[in-house]
Amino acid sequence: MAKEGKKEVATAAFEKMNKRQQLALLAAVGLKAGPNVSLVYAIDKFRRDKIREVLLYLLFLILFTVSALVQRDVTNSHYYTQTVKNAILNENFPGVTWFKTFKDVSMDGDFWDYMTKVIPKYLYPEEWYNGQPFSTDELNYVLHVNRLVQAPRLRQLRVNKQDCAVPPRLRKILSVCYPSFAPENENKTAITGWPPGEILEYRTDQQLQTSRYSNGLLPYGGGGFALDIPLYFNKSQSLEFFTYLKANKWTDLHTRAVFFDFVLYNPDNGLYLSVRLLFEFLPYGQVRPSSQFRAMRLGFSTLKDYAAVLLDAIVYLFVLFYMVGDCRKLIAMGRGYWTHFWHWFNWVNYMFFAITLVHKLNFLLPALRYINSDGDLDIQQASLDFESLGWMYYQSVNWQAFNNILVWLKAFSFLKFLSAGVANLAYTIALAGKDCGLFLVIFIMVIFAYAQAFHISFGTDIEEYKTLLDAVFGLFKTLLGDFDFEAIKLINPYLGPLPFITFE
Repeated sequence: MAKEGKKEVATAAFEKMNKRQQLALLAAVGLKAGPNVSLVYAIDKFRRDKIREVLLYLLFLILFTVSALVQRDVTNSHYYTQTVKNAILNENFPGVTWFKTFKDVSMDGDFWDYMTKVIPKYLYPEEWYNGQPFSTDELNYVLHVNRLVQAPRLRQLRVNKQDCAVPPRLRKILSVCYPSFAPENENKTAITGWPPGEILEYRTDQQLQTSRYSNGLLPYGGGGFALDIPLYFNKSQSLEFFTYLKANKWTDLHTRAVFFDFVLYNPDNGLYLSVRLLFEFLPYGQVRPSSQFRAMRLGFSTLKDYAAVLLDAIVYLFVLFYMVGDCRKLIAMGRGYWTHFWHWFNWVNYMFFAITLVHKLNFLLPALRYINSDGDLDIQQASLDFESLGWMYYQSVNWQAFNNILVWLKAFSFLKFLSAGVANLAYTIALAGKDCGLFLVIFIMVIFAYAQAFHISFGTDIEEYKTLLDAVFGLFKTLLGDFDFEAIKLINPYLGPLPFITFE
């Protein structure tokens, strides 16, 4: 009798629902409407499934959060990176009466001053603060505790000279020019090498095992003219190396980019630090310096490393379990499965997990090969492109960081079962979704229109608007009150402020 009464109550409640609500209930339990579907079973299954899902997802959230935090030692990486960055980028040029650092490099002479005066002093110290010389075991350390683990590499990319398209009035005095770097313009003619008297041949990215780099003003290939500085060099030998190249005009009008790469390892925290200094020799005469620092952990050397991998594996088993569950719902519901927002959300989340996993494997496999191989080659040459490996590591970190947001947002889908107020809020947001989407489209159109206007009007003179993307970010900063109105007004006192005022 109790069972029959329960069935009658369930049937009455179900009949009070409209068609859409009935389909939503069936969809929530992964059932398709039909004559053989039991209403009592659907309601009971819904209740049991939701309790189990909430508890299971809570466990998944805990494991995912712990795994994400354990995989990367953010605090130590931050202090390690900032310490080395401040030391090398803020090192004052010796013999200069004013404060001049890496960021002040702007001419080819500045570049060579940095390479001959700062780099030997920083990478190859030979004595303690009291003048006592280092012992043999104390050499090849930066800041006393960070070991140079492979030969630093100096690599240059060059371009061919071309005929210039100039006005007729200037054709008698201008005949050739040196274009911006592009693969079709690349010069591969041999140049001065090292040791003295040697000729340096061009080598491809496969020969150098170096990948493309895209964090400069232009993307640069992995090939070029490369010289590796052996680890057994001391300060005087490294100074002789750079001085010889400078004296023999190793850089000239053909030069478009010079990379200087080195890698440090700190045994205390087990972190490798890839350092890349890039000097772009721009077509209008400026040398533009930039840097890239990437801290990463390679291989498994501690119990924490193995625990991190185990936790990550468990997280991906959970993801696989959820994917199988969604596939079963898709089979049961057919095309009606795609009418629900959270089902779309789940697959976007799975896609991010898959992308993160690909990047993790692309980082882990080369890292394990490097860690488990013989390190004798590191004395003479740069055997691994740490910048490319670090880029892959940072990609996995960035994708996982964004996925953190999605994983926690998914928790909102369960909150509506805990409180009627939250359920009403979710329902209100769902009803307003279409209007919010239209507002977002209008907002994007306005931002893009003003970004284009600011880029065209002010991009030549103001750093924040030099590219279209920079202009978009600059406008967001303007909305937060971070802008330089005087700089805008200086460009054009009358028409300059007009787009700014209308945007505000």
